[in-house]
Amino acid sequence: MTPNGTLFFSTEQFPEAECADGWRELFGRSICELDIEPRQGPHQESHQGTGFRASAILRILPGLGVASGTSSGARYWRPPELIRSDDVVVVINHNGTDLAEMFGRQRTVAAGEAVLFSAEHVGGMTNAGVSRFTTLRMPKAALAPALPDFGAAILRPVGADSAALRLLKDYLGVLEDAGALTESGAQELIATNIHDLVAIAFGATGDAAEIARRRGVFAARLRAIKSDIQLNAGDSDFGISVIARRHGITPRYIQKLFDRTGATFTDYVMQCRLANAYRMLRDEKRKGDKIGDIALDAGFASFSYFNRAFRKQFFATPIDVRRSK
Repeated sequence: MTPNGTLFFSTEQFPEAECADGWRELFGRSICELDIEPRQGPHQESHQGTGFRASAILRILPGLGVASGTSSGARYWRPPELIRSDDVVVVINHNGTDLAEMFGRQRTVAAGEAVLFSAEHVGGMTNAGVSRFTTLRMPKAALAPALPDFGAAILRPVGADSAALRLLKDYLGVLEDAGALTESGAQELIATNIHDLVAIAFGATGDAAEIARRRGVFAARLRAIKSDIQLNAGDSDFGISVIARRHGITPRYIQKLFDRTGATFTDYVMQCRLANAYRMLRDEKRKGDKIGDIALDAGFASFSYFNRAFRKQFFATPIDVRRSK
């Protein structure tokens, strides 16, 4: 396990003939409390597991486990003897079509959709071919009180067109940010935000939904907008109205998001543009480029304004930074 609570699993660590059995025991029964039965698909050589391949990254936060990976066709099933908690499990299917089963019911889960399971009941998921998945596991107490009818939410797929589900998928990218995970109290906050986003996606109502929107949805939207700014601050048509249209919200809402951080949208755009300019000035591949061209590429229309802002931010001129390499 890495310092930030990440575990890596792969059938590559097993001999060919032992891949399916090794994955079943190590990842299935020991980690996920599931029995895994390979299913023959177009890329599998036999029903006994020869040709079976799987890999996963497991990230562990307080009150949350997130596994993401790929698997050959298999049935992931929780039998009575592996029921050990009342946790809830969310499975996001990223490709193909899966079959979810619980309480004697079956539901088809298409690509991009998500489905909710209860770990205190027999059930599971079957994928006929190679699948890519993200699985979230959390205490029942973190989700059930937010849902007006928790039982009805189990096995009811959330569509790929759900805005709340898209926001959840995007926010899960924070788990790949080692810097964000090591900040004091960050893991607890991130886990809570993910609980909130799951609750909204699966139908939270009333006060619980309002709390989730103010907390988890706020954090997810702000992160998504900041990522957008980081990637596109240099575009000639960049602006708050463009960002708002892309994210389906209003410019005023974006301003409110930044107000709660103690900064402004304009401040953050400036930080990103200056940081991008600094990186370009230090980039060996751009050592022959004019500083004015770098300023334009970073999003500055005025060269004199760029120089003033750069000196204020870095206590050095662009020329000084370039020469200091």
